[in-house]
Amino acid sequence: MAAGTGPALAALTGAVMLSQFFRSCLAVIAPELQHDLGLNAAGFGALSSAFFGAFALMQLPCGVAFDRYGVGRPTAVLTAVGIAGGALFALAPNGGTALVAQAALGVACAPAFMGLLHYASEHLDESRFHRVTAVTNGLGILGALVAAAPLGWAAAAFGWRAPILCATAGLAVVCIAVARTLHDRGHAEARAESPAAVLRSCAGLLRIRPFWTLIPLCMALAAGTSFRSAWGGPYFASVFGLETVQRGIAISLVTLTAFGSAFVLPVLMRRWSLKTTVQRWSGASLLLCLALAAAPGLWLPLDLVLLAAMCTVGMLHPMVMSHGREMIGPALRGRGLGLLNSFVFLGSAVVSAAYGWIAEAGQRRGWSAAATFGWIFVAAALWLLMGLVAYRRSPVARGRPTPEDDAAGV
Repeated sequence: MAAGTGPALAALTGAVMLSQFFRSCLAVIAPELQHDLGLNAAGFGALSSAFFGAFALMQLPCGVAFDRYGVGRPTAVLTAVGIAGGALFALAPNGGTALVAQAALGVACAPAFMGLLHYASEHLDESRFHRVTAVTNGLGILGALVAAAPLGWAAAAFGWRAPILCATAGLAVVCIAVARTLHDRGHAEARAESPAAVLRSCAGLLRIRPFWTLIPLCMALAAGTSFRSAWGGPYFASVFGLETVQRGIAISLVTLTAFGSAFVLPVLMRRWSLKTTVQRWSGASLLLCLALAAAPGLWLPLDLVLLAAMCTVGMLHPMVMSHGREMIGPALRGRGLGLLNSFVFLGSAVVSAAYGWIAEAGQRRGWSAAATFGWIFVAAALWLLMGLVAYRRSPVARGRPTPEDDAAGV
């Protein structure tokens, strides 16, 4: 590992942790937000969707910027946007203001994980890349963990605005750390490209046919992550009647399960190939989603365990990105990863809004909360099935192919 890489990776890990916090915090404080900002179910879905929509739209511009200028400067600039967004969200008087603030936070968090992937791919060998990105993804979940029980306790004691301001102060610290430790400069050939050439190269990435076997799964990961980031809170509140602190504890258990799975998945890859691991894990999540659809309000401990296990499908994110990384040359790696990552968060934006539409439809039709979430879980299962069917046709990633891969015809 080159000198200076460690502090830079640490700064980027901090950015990933705060990104996880801001993308997860709505789950615990959802009822309070709806009350204070005057939001119905569809409005809350739109609030979550604004974050992920902005996040998704920024992925490709971030990738181009990483190729041209390196990770450091673009990440520092966009994180500064998040400082303003976080302050605006903490002070928001209504849903419209909060929507703008969430979009600004989405812009700020957009470069965090992809920047880590890009920086690590430029400075680490293959084995260290997989290990560092998997571990960092797990550490990033600590940010989501803070957005669970600790946020629930803080919101119950001080209201939800004070902890959001504290997290915004954390963004300021990360902004300074990134500016001081990341001094990469990007690729000269990327800097020499004209804007038209940049657009052609981005369009060319969509002509890489194997990409289209990964894109549906990138979007389908949101079937689970949307419950950890937003809809887990309304589920536990409306179906089981959990209060703020109790919801925080429930989301903490979901997040801890995700944290543990981040360390289990690399172990499984030593036994199976990357593709086989992704297929089996996402297939198991699909079965769990169907179980939740069949019994969305049966018994809190059972449904909590099922939901926590199903949500771990989101932890396949770095593995799918690693699969895509092998299809891209070094000079296009930033925009290639940005393209794939944009579909991950576009999926989150679409799914969160869709869950809101289903919830609003359930309220209009007089469905019970359990029945409403049963249909939401059906939608999640269909989303996962779409991604899994496409991914089965993807090429084998580098590594040790297994008999299962051969049997799948890849």
